[in-house]
Amino acid sequence: MKLRGNLVVLCHEGERLSAVWGTVQKDRVRVRGWLAAEQPKGIDGSDTEGVGDWVASSLKEAGCKARACVIAVPRASVVLKRLTLPAAASGREGDLAGMVQLQMARQLTMPLQGAAIDYVRLNSPQTESGEGDPTELLAAALPGDFVAHARGVAKKAKLRLRSVALRGEGSATLFAQLSYTQDGPVLGVSVTAQGVELGIVAEGRVVFSRAVEIKPPAELAGWAAFTQRVAVEAKRTRVGYRGTGESGDIVCIAVLGDDAMAESVGKSLGDELGLPWQTVRFPNAVELPSEMESQSRAVLAPLIGLMVGAAIDRPTYDFSNPRKAPDTSAQLRQAVLAAAFGFIIFGGGGWVIADQQLRSLNGRINSTKEQSNTLAMQYIRQLRAEARVNHIEKLREPSVDWLDHVYYLSQALPPAELARLESLSGVGRSGVGFFTLGEGGAMSEAKTLQGGQWVASGGASFTLAGAATREVADELRADVVADNVYELSTRGADVAGKFEYVLKTSGKKPMAVSGESDTAESGQSGGAS
Repeated sequence: MKLRGNLVVLCHEGERLSAVWGTVQKDRVRVRGWLAAEQPKGIDGSDTEGVGDWVASSLKEAGCKARACVIAVPRASVVLKRLTLPAAASGREGDLAGMVQLQMARQLTMPLQGAAIDYVRLNSPQTESGEGDPTELLAAALPGDFVAHARGVAKKAKLRLRSVALRGEGSATLFAQLSYTQDGPVLGVSVTAQGVELGIVAEGRVVFSRAVEIKPPAELAGWAAFTQRVAVEAKRTRVGYRGTGESGDIVCIAVLGDDAMAESVGKSLGDELGLPWQTVRFPNAVELPSEMESQSRAVLAPLIGLMVGAAIDRPTYDFSNPRKAPDTSAQLRQAVLAAAFGFIIFGGGGWVIADQQLRSLNGRINSTKEQSNTLAMQYIRQLRAEARVNHIEKLREPSVDWLDHVYYLSQALPPAELARLESLSGVGRSGVGFFTLGEGGAMSEAKTLQGGQWVASGGASFTLAGAATREVADELRADVVADNVYELSTRGADVAGKFEYVLKTSGKKPMAVSGESDTAESGQSGGAS
């Protein structure tokens, strides 16, 4: 949706209202006013009508005359998921929206009923034939009650709601130009009135973001402690970004603003992360009031960035008008309506029958949709329950059959008159992983519950120590190595009359003991074949 003309962008976070308004034109933004107000004591933040009245009175007192509005929601209210769709997927937006809905339904823990789900592409669209690289998306989900609250506040404040946007996208718009000039991702930092938002921006798009509730200090004396805490969260953001599997590391730090706070935060982050840093100011296309202080510019920068994004038609999230999957029932409804129209035109009095049939079909469609939603939720719960049960079962499985291993080793030892076993000790290893079984038995880490299974792994390490002649000890070592059941190594230097061997295996049982029923499992051991 293109946003042009007079526009007010506002954000209600915690007990604070921030707003900025002005004129949005193609490739140009003129800011005319702003406000920052604390929520009165008698108003509950969840009371839609009370917040709406407060917003209306605050904007009126500040001199805002714009009626079209964009409500920005903070990062903490939105769930972001990075999705990779196969190259064979259709590039049409309608089909893509349906695939995103399905993937989010599998991965989100919150109920999707009423939730607004939208997405932005991280790479170029595919060709019509479906050829090309997999489609990279960053999907966002906002709970339905947040969207309903935003609509109610706008209606009560007598504003025309044009969009419900993610506030961090405004910061990303201002960081975009810098990211295009770097050889890798940029860590963008924006300090708001209620906390700090950190986003990784690569080639103009946000690929990873976090929000931290660290309220900036009002006095200069508290800046040192504040910047130190921001540096710690920046390190956590960097580690979290690396955990997503991205190959490129952060190459630069960018702090939104041109005040002393931005300079202090940038210097602290640069020193802690060992990276170059710089502050990011507004582009020349933004006209700001001369009386607007630098601190106000820094705090309101994400909201102004949303206005800049609207001016340049930047693709972004719109939770009030999210992209939707195609209506698969439209063709059926159109056919039914056409038939009803034919009955009315050509059948005269038969319109009553057509109306009854239409009502019946619409009822069946609604019933089928409700049943489909119910079954989908039941299926997801069933997958989770089965995964938990299988996980517990695999954890309870013994990783090593100690008796079989001890029996096997006792059979391999020389007679008592030739050697004396002084000690036998063993240490077990166990673990459980969630994998997908592919062609040829190859296993890869499972990304979703569907198609994955828990696989137990284990093994053991034994230490044999005793007394024997050098010839007997060497013969014992040669026999164990020849069986290909254990990986054998000698602990310490060879000493006449003594031996101490370390035997390792990844099998639950030794091959010689387990027999044919455990061949596959014993095949896991180090030397077995």
